Amino acid sequence: MELTRWSVVEQNTDKQVLRDRVIEHNVRVIAKYYLRATIQQLTRLLELSADEVETFISKAVVSGTIYARIDRPAGIVTFAQPREGEEQLNAWASDVNKLLSLVEKTTHLISKEEIVNKIAQAI
Repeated sequence: MELTRWSVVEQNTDKQVLRDRVIEHNVRVIAKYYLRATIQQLTRLLELSADEVETFISKAVVSGTIYARIDRPAGIVTFAQPREGEEQLNAWASDVNKLLSLVEKTTHLISKEEIVNKIAQAI
């Protein structure tokens, strides 16, 4: 009779361990696909209370599994790691280059269209 009692306890702890691992996995997936999320969104996604969400996120951060910052007053969790200064400048420079390339293409297409219109009017 004592063996059955222990097997029930082990089953309950096994279920709890499985539940915890599934939640940890879900937190890792959320951290991968979201840059920012509110605590309310996370409670809805993970089907946990706000305290449990914070606990699981804190454990994942401490273990080094994810990067997150929790802004308690605003209720926002940020998963994106801040960039270094040089890295941020390189990203901006790349974005400016892309923008200039688009402006150049647009200017070329506009001038091409003007030439086609002038030729069409001349005919």
